[in-house]
Amino acid sequence: MKNLNQTITILAATLLLFASCSKNDDFNNPLEGISVTPPTAAAFKALQENAFNNLKQTATFDAATGIVFTSERGVKLTIVGGCLTLNENSVTGLVHLEYVEIFEKGNMLTTNATTVALDENNEKQTLTSGGEFHIKAYQNGNELSLGCGGMFLSVPTSITGGAKPEMGPFSGVIDENDNLIWLPQTSEFWIVNQDNMEVYNAFVENFGWFNCDKFISYPDPKTNIQISLPEGFNLNNAKILIARIGDDNSLAFMYGQFPIGLQAHIIFLSEHEGDFRYAIKTITVVDGQLITFTIEETSVASLEAVTQIINALP
Repeated sequence: MKNLNQTITILAATLLLFASCSKNDDFNNPLEGISVTPPTAAAFKALQENAFNNLKQTATFDAATGIVFTSERGVKLTIVGGCLTLNENSVTGLVHLEYVEIFEKGNMLTTNATTVALDENNEKQTLTSGGEFHIKAYQNGNELSLGCGGMFLSVPTSITGGAKPEMGPFSGVIDENDNLIWLPQTSEFWIVNQDNMEVYNAFVENFGWFNCDKFISYPDPKTNIQISLPEGFNLNNAKILIARIGDDNSLAFMYGQFPIGLQAHIIFLSEHEGDFRYAIKTITVVDGQLITFTIEETSVASLEAVTQIINALP
């Protein structure tokens, strides 16, 4: 795996910050006066893994006949019969399919499925997505591989606001900081009018992460955005993310430099007793930007509530 260096600057908070939460079913507002114990890295990771698992759609099919699977959002996935292998041996019998689709920034946030890629210069750049997909197949608990040139994916462009000609195929890998990084691919990808609607069509060569994406071209000049976190929070038990205003299908973790004048939401995300602790600051980036999050500014909400709150951001 490529060496992926994180460039965000996190400043240590100098004061002990306090909060408490008055809880209802979905949403908790912070109150001053009670010390907050930061979560463990394991608790935060487990919360995001649970959010990812909640998005799984499943099906069972015969390996010999294959499957045409239609998702909840209308995406069609085709796996040709006789094309699955285990340890390079052809598979027969029943197979278990696991499929995840992510389109909006709310699910990107809760599942840690952000849209940051490496460009041709090995530099991190933000993407806007036509759909993120995680696809796996298993037999008796054993993860299977694809033969026959892969599987076929057909994604309605209407889900993400219509066709964007610059869209292309990306595969995803997890880096050493648990960030999802997208890598441009050269596999077949095209836009076509099919069954009276425009779709992104792609041949996907391997199981795992796949994305329909285009690079966002950020203009110069740019600047670093420095973030000060509440005491006890760091990039192991929290995330800092940036969502461009006006783009519902893009969410980046903090990396490198961002353009001066960019209008965006900066989001602090962590865990609290099985729910999400979060805060949102809406900014226009200035030179030498410094953003401070205090624990009093955070709120606690359920998975469903946080997803709705983030999706509702302009």
